[in-house]
Amino acid sequence: MRKALLLFGNEVEREHIVESAVFLQNQYNFEIIPLYINDISRDHVISTSGEGLLMGGRSPVLFRGWESIEKTDIKNITNLLKIKGINGELLVDIGLITDIVTEKMKICDLLLMSKNEVFSEKILSILKGNYKSIIFIGERPLKNMDTVAIANDDGVKINRSCYHFTALFPEINNFTSISINKKLEENSLKHYLDNKGKSLSHEDIYSDNYDNIMTKIDSYDLFIMGNLSRSYFFEKIIGKNGIKLIEKSKSPVFIG
Repeated sequence: MRKALLLFGNEVEREHIVESAVFLQNQYNFEIIPLYINDISRDHVISTSGEGLLMGGRSPVLFRGWESIEKTDIKNITNLLKIKGINGELLVDIGLITDIVTEKMKICDLLLMSKNEVFSEKILSILKGNYKSIIFIGERPLKNMDTVAIANDDGVKINRSCYHFTALFPEINNFTSISINKKLEENSLKHYLDNKGKSLSHEDIYSDNYDNIMTKIDSYDLFIMGNLSRSYFFEKIIGKNGIKLIEKSKSPVFIG
């Protein structure tokens, strides 16, 4: 049985990742393992409006208040899972998020997590360190995989992501390859998927209007991208398309 780790954090749309997990459980027979992490790095950095506020020492009153909030949060998540029909029991762990996710993913095939419009350093650290596939959920839950698009630059990373996707979801047979402002000299991905008995159509998009590009991407149920782990800091600093596509996409994003 395929297993997906459902990670809870500071998600804006919590119901969307739970609904996505329900879809994977009911349509593709995934075992869902829900996980809530009590992040010990909070002892040193408290997040305020996206920025880190460094604290010179511990504040007992603040942390007692935070513990109360966490207990309520855990109770709310447990109730939501029950209402939505997730069978797995919520696991609660304490430690560093990246370390715990890496350890838990040893027995899982897929990491399912929420993304906000701007990536936090914690999300980026998971993106860098995780060695399994990830589906990021934003404004729209994963409810279908009838239309699946691939960001195709004919590179090794996107080929790797497609390999992992087709291994995880052998039921999916039809894909659309999209090249953004780049003419492919050779579409190796088409040859690769053809050999797997998959159907791949291709479309070139040339536009300087980023909204037009995002509108096209968001018309699909799921968007597959190559792994950005080795260059994610560079991409974040200069604002290249890779990070932007993940942050701004309303469609769920798969990275293998």
